[in-house]
Amino acid sequence: MTQKALARMVGVTGAQLHRYEVGTTRIAASRLIAIANALDIRPDVLIAAGSIQDVPTPPAMALPPSAGDDIAELLQVFCTITDPKRRSALIAVARMMAG
Repeated sequence: MTQKALARMVGVTGAQLHRYEVGTTRIAASRLIAIANALDIRPDVLIAAGSIQDVPTPPAMALPPSAGDDIAELLQVFCTITDPKRRSALIAVARMMAG
């Protein structure tokens, strides 16, 4: 697939897609999902491929007492997402934010 064809599939110009590719323009999560769908891969694969280095998994840590409510809410919302690609994208975003 050419870059121009991919750009057309996700609704951007070839120049814009190139800027995403080289990292001169930040990409919205929704656009990242659209690109992953067009390529028929999971969004986290794109994120991993674009990372400069592997981010190590942080060690387990004690959570503040208020974290329980946030975790429960996050889990409830996550369970309502039925699209596996969107779930993967959310997990990838959470990993990036934690890093």
